[in-house]
Amino acid sequence: MKNEGLSGDIIIESLVQAIPYVGAPLATLYFGQKQEKRFKRLERFYQELKEEIENIGQPLPNISSHNPEELSAILEELHEKVETEHIEVKRRYYKEYFKNTMRFPVKGNFDERKLFLDIMGALTPLQIELVIFLAQQRAAIQASTISKPGVDQALIAGSLAQLKTYGIMEGALNSIVFGGAGNSINENISLSKFGQRFHSFCLNS
Repeated sequence: MKNEGLSGDIIIESLVQAIPYVGAPLATLYFGQKQEKRFKRLERFYQELKEEIENIGQPLPNISSHNPEELSAILEELHEKVETEHIEVKRRYYKEYFKNTMRFPVKGNFDERKLFLDIMGALTPLQIELVIFLAQQRAAIQASTISKPGVDQALIAGSLAQLKTYGIMEGALNSIVFGGAGNSINENISLSKFGQRFHSFCLNS
């Protein structure tokens, strides 16, 4: 039997159905709910977008002001991310991304807009909170002073390190401590210029 032309989901669903005794009900449970949830996410996303854009009360730039190929690529990927995104807060910020994409045309800035979208897809809710928190600071702050009740300090440190890898955050060495409870490197951190643009475009709702 050839699988040419079959989508990945159909192939996987067939394999799940082939599991003895439990395959058929499992496939119905998972794949039926999966498609329904994806449809509901998109339906809600575009319905809310329609209402929010209507409430803006001012026309958006003509679609001809965009580079059509670049805009199409951005919207196709955004659609896919919304469809598969389980976390409500991220779907809310995807709406901000869409609205700002329509406000500020995609033309000669595709690489940055695409990177914004890729980073949004990778960020955790905690990292989103951290970006928003850093955007509210008037000056660089010491990374080790950032804490959140119920969240392991190591998780915060790791999340900040990833933000630095993405180019959203930058740090300046404050001090290096040896001995005592352990060695540590203290940095003063802030959003980079890129991080400020990312926050303004994606998270400043």
